[in-house]
Amino acid sequence: MFYYEYPKFEKKHLLTTEMLEQLRDHPRYYSELLFYGYGNGIVNGCGLSWEENRLTVDKGILYWNGNLYFMKEPYTLDCFPEDQLRYLKVNFLEEEKKPGKICGGTSIYLSKEPVDSSCEMELCRFRLQVGARLRNSYQDFCDYSTDYDTINIICAPFSDNNGSTISPKILLQFANEMMETQMTDPYEISFVMNILANHGKIGSAVIDQFLSIALVKKVEVANNQDLYQGLLNTLRMKTTRKGNRSRDNQGKKSIMLL
Repeated sequence: MFYYEYPKFEKKHLLTTEMLEQLRDHPRYYSELLFYGYGNGIVNGCGLSWEENRLTVDKGILYWNGNLYFMKEPYTLDCFPEDQLRYLKVNFLEEEKKPGKICGGTSIYLSKEPVDSSCEMELCRFRLQVGARLRNSYQDFCDYSTDYDTINIICAPFSDNNGSTISPKILLQFANEMMETQMTDPYEISFVMNILANHGKIGSAVIDQFLSIALVKKVEVANNQDLYQGLLNTLRMKTTRKGNRSRDNQGKKSIMLL
């Protein structure tokens, strides 16, 4: 059954071990239930920026194997141009038991090796050329997959209540560009409105179902890259149709003028 319980502190009453344990355990129980069923990934924050050969990860929260990891201050590391594909990773360390506490730590580092999903999480990947700047701004949806001198966050997992999903920032860009295609299909309109209403937080299963309808075929989705490619194909298809309609309308106007 459901219930609640919390310690009551009263004047001239002893502060018991049980009361302190209740204070200790309540936040943990709350977070465990709140994130029950969620997948590993970024919960909030962890924005990325580069300046003068320094890459900065902004403060944020990660969810990994049932635990929340907090970073209260930005973390900066050296990042020089090497013209090679590199991955920015979070490595989850073994839990440590210390006097009076249990600690779960991480390390953040750059590597030329792909992520080991058993103990690592990708925050981004990029290929920075000599003399170039590493940018974190994007001109359009397609620009998120630019190979050179661009922070690629496509494969960075974001925690969702049905697993992990793609960045809300990417989904919001998709929704905004879909709005420009003058949508008429109710499935497309509903999907885009859901993205906007939920600030870009949409589960991978929902995206998968949408792609199967939008592309009129079953899409084999294995990771964020597949989701992104499916959304990109959908957007290109819509843009092409819009262009064809515009040309048709121009042709009709020309015939009427003749």
